[in-house]
Order: sequence, then structure tokens, then C-alpha cells
Amino acid sequence: MRVLMNLSTRQKKTVLRTVRLSEELDGILEKDARVNRTSVNALISSIMAKYAGWDRYTEKFRYISIPGTIFRALLDLADENALATAAERLGDELPKEITSFWFKKSNLETYLQYISNAAEYGNALEAEIENEGRDYTISIHHEYGKKWSTALKHYHDKAIRTYLKAIPQLETTENTVTLRFQAP
Repeated sequence: MRVLMNLSTRQKKTVLRTVRLSEELDGILEKDARVNRTSVNALISSIMAKYAGWDRYTEKFRYISIPGTIFRALLDLADENALATAAERLGDELPKEITSFWFKKSNLETYLQYISNAAEYGNALEAEIENEGRDYTISIHHEYGKKWSTALKHYHDKAIRTYLKAIPQLETTENTVTLRFQAP
């Protein structure tokens, strides 16, 4: 994911923390760090960042993990109009519910942070968020086809209209959704 809009401009300080790991877990971390050409410290930091930015929130909302192939197969079975209707209903409810619970407020910043976290850690899409003044562009790329593009379009259209009180311009292709709107 590439976020072109910096949501946090503060320099992050680090803290030295010592933890005890089983030899088995340490071996797994060392092996994965070698494979990814990084240090164990960097790998652990990325694991902790994912926990802080995604896992601790999604556990409370009962998110589930399924292979992308199963998700795509379910989408293929779904009626596109029913999927769009469900996505619109969820776009009316879920963004405020999630951002209020996760970030204790629901506004433009938390909506964008939710999209950023979903792209960074959710493994289902890539997102780029750009802004120039009050103009925002959110580009979403995924691998799940036209029906998922349609669902994302309806979901975000309703969310932006309901919670941001803005009127988005939306474009979709087989695997992308582009949202443009002006912040109120």
C-alpha cells in the first residue's frame, strides 16, 4: 500500500524492550527474517505494527480470514445487484461503527486511517490516498473482479455521503475503484 497523504507527521521514538521467546519461536523468526532479507528486530517490529494497527481492532469485530480463492468463488456465486445492495447498507452503518470504536471518533481522518490500515494489513486490497487541499482521491486495487469493484463502489459511495457529507465521483474497472471527493 502506498499512502501519499501523511496521516501522522510526528517522528516516532523507539523504546528498548526485552522479551522472552521459546527457542522454536526464535528459530521461526530468524528463518523468516533471513528469507525476507531483514533483521529479526525489523520483523518483530512489523509484526507489532500489524497488531497495533489491525489485529487488536479486528479481533473485537470478529473479522475472519479466508483464502482469496474462496472469497473470489463466493463473489462469483453472488448476485451482483444483491451484493451492491448489501454493500450500500453496510456503507451506511459500518464505517461509523468501526471508526468510532477503533479511533473513538468518526471523521475524515479516521475514515482514511481505516482504509489505510485495511490496505496495509488486511491483505485484500492496495490503496493510495492522495490529497491536494480539500480534494481527495482514493485509488483501490484488488484481485477479485468486477463484482467486488461494484461492491466497493457502493460501500464507499454510501460511506462518503453519510459520514463525510461529501458527494464522491466514482470510477470502476474490473479490479480498481477510484473515489474522488472534496472534504467539507
